[in-house]
Amino acid sequence: MHTRERRSALLAALKEKKKVTVAELASAFDVTTMTIRRDLKRLADENIVTLVHGGAIYNEGGTTLASVGVRALLNQQGKSQLGRYCASLVQEGNAIYLDSGSTCMSIAALAGRQNIAVLTNSLAVMNILAGSTGLQPFSMGGIFDHGTNGFFGDLACRTIRGFRIDLAFLGVSSLSLEGGVMSPTANDQALKKTLFETARQKIVVVDHTKIGHESFLRVADLREIDTLVTDKQADKDFLAGARRQGVAIVQI
Repeated sequence: MHTRERRSALLAALKEKKKVTVAELASAFDVTTMTIRRDLKRLADENIVTLVHGGAIYNEGGTTLASVGVRALLNQQGKSQLGRYCASLVQEGNAIYLDSGSTCMSIAALAGRQNIAVLTNSLAVMNILAGSTGLQPFSMGGIFDHGTNGFFGDLACRTIRGFRIDLAFLGVSSLSLEGGVMSPTANDQALKKTLFETARQKIVVVDHTKIGHESFLRVADLREIDTLVTDKQADKDFLAGARRQGVAIVQI
């Protein structure tokens, strides 16, 4: 198993078990305890886990947000499918916004498309868009956040207000019937609030792991979402409640 595959599987195990030991992980992945300690140290540096004697505990607090690089390791195939579907919604002449979430990196694969303006706060998305000559990418200024690999702050919000955005594709950390759309950080909350106020269509793109969880800060009510794009494993009770609030649901 390659390093990237092992770390992806390790993350999945952490999310399921919440607490793991170095010994059990070393046995499960048939690697040395030193290798597992390095993996866990990297995750601790990314604010995914808290190291404890002999193992680690998965961080689940409402202010916790993994780096976009770590989030990109989770459910890669599912996120790619969601991204391809969302990319198919973009029509020639559209002006769109792509968020700094890991799923939006898949949407950015718009190679071969023409006459589409793309605004993004994501450095990773901008690097992908740079290879597509038919697109017109617009980057945003602001305060750079290393964890999300994106730009935030008042300058970023003012940039958004200067554009007419047809489709805003938003990745969020938490969705629930009671809390609505939520965010773990004030900078991300402010940016998303601005997008909900200005974009013509708000399309939230999440896999099932983001549903039913809550973060520290509220962004918007569920009814403010135009379309929710998610996977087949999404909680049925949540989806039924979201439909009652007027949200269009697409499951891929």
